[in-house]
Amino acid sequence: RTVETSSDVYQEDIDGDIQTLVAEWRPLGGFLGGVGAASIWWGLFARPEFGEFSERYASFGDLLSIDRVGSSFLVDLVIFAVFQSWFVDDDLKRRGVEEGELTDLRNVA
Repeated sequence: RTVETSSDVYQEDIDGDIQTLVAEWRPLGGFLGGVGAASIWWGLFARPEFGEFSERYASFGDLLSIDRVGSSFLVDLVIFAVFQSWFVDDDLKRRGVEEGELTDLRNVA
């Protein structure tokens, strides 16, 4: 690994063709957003043979109250979301977005 001399990361600093392609692939955000939306839809509306949403939600709450692994997974998701939000400013800086631009995105993330 090369020694880091600056906190800024530019496209030229990304090693490898595949890493560059994935890191700068514009449809990736929309694709991952679609996967998340499909997951939320599936959780709310799919598999009606397991009961209505309120019944499944109550069952999920019961499961989390007795399952430490499931509860810790939700805590890990929250911690992951907090740490990911720190990376947004660095990524926007790397992409050349000025400090005052895209404030809504910065606040949401």
